[in-house]
Formats: sequence, C-alpha cells, structure tokens
Amino acid sequence: MQGVLRRTPYRCHGCKVRFYVYRQGETSSNLRTPEERRIMKIRRKYKWQQSKRQLLAYGICVIVLVGVLYLLMQQRIPADSQ
Repeated sequence: MQGVLRRTPYRCHGCKVRFYVYRQGETSSNLRTPEERRIMKIRRKYKWQQSKRQLLAYGICVIVLVGVLYLLMQQRIPADSQ
C-alpha cells in the first residue's frame, strides 16, 4: 500500500501521533504541514549519511579484494638454487 500511495508512516516524538507523509519531497504541494516537511528533510539527511557510509564500506571492500586478487595472481618465480 505504501508504494501505491507514495506515502511513508511516521510518528511524532512530541505528541506520539502517527501520520503519513508523501515521499515526493519537502517542497511538494502534497505535503500539508511544516512538520511533514521537517520530517522529510531529516529523513533525507539520514538517508544520505547512510548512503555515504555504505559507499565507503563498499569501496574499502573493493580495494581489499583487488589487493587479495593481486597477491593470489602474482606469478611466483622460484629462486635459482645452485
């Protein structure tokens, strides 16, 4: 139902009232109250922070993987034993 209506449930921490906000953005005409706009702005900020952390983690994993593959794929040349 959330996908069809493009709304997300939220609960106000001050008054504990549960309501829905539209996911189009904080400047959408469908958002009716300043509280909804504030929630969308906070939600967007946290989502961006989470995305940055995930990108950093994936980047570190890729670098480690490339390093391991490099070490595994190196051609080992035995030293001449005389």
